[in-house]
Amino acid sequence: MRKHLCLLFMPVVLLACGPKDDKPADVVSEDAMTSLMLDIHLTEAIVNRTYHHVDTSRMVYQKAHKDLLKKHGLTDSSFKYSYDYYVQHPDIMDKIYERILDSLSLKEAKMTGKDTVAQPKPVAPGFTQGQ
Repeated sequence: MRKHLCLLFMPVVLLACGPKDDKPADVVSEDAMTSLMLDIHLTEAIVNRTYHHVDTSRMVYQKAHKDLLKKHGLTDSSFKYSYDYYVQHPDIMDKIYERILDSLSLKEAKMTGKDTVAQPKPVAPGFTQGQ
C-alpha cells in the first residue's frame, strides 16, 4: 500500500520541484509596469480631486487611461494581460507597488519641500513639540 501511495505522489513532488514559470515574452516588464501604474494612480487622484460627478470623472478617466496606454506604447489588451500576470504573481506585484510607493513618497517630498523623515516642528523659538 505504501508503495502505491509513493508512486501516486511522486509525480506531484517532481512537478512541484520543477523550474519556476518564466514570465511570458509578451508581458510588460516590471519597470514599464511600475511606470504605467504610477501614472495611472496619479491620474486617478487628479481626476477624483477635480471632477466630483461620477459620470464626468469616469468619462475623463477613461480618456486619460487611453492616453496613458498610448504614451507607454501599450494596447488595452496588452495592459490587461500583463496586469493579470502580475496579479497572479503577488511577490512581483508587491515589489512593483513598493517602488510605486517609494516614487510617490519622493514626489510628495519634492512638492512639499520636506524630507521623507518627519522632523518635529518648532512650537515656539527654542521649543519643539513633545518638550
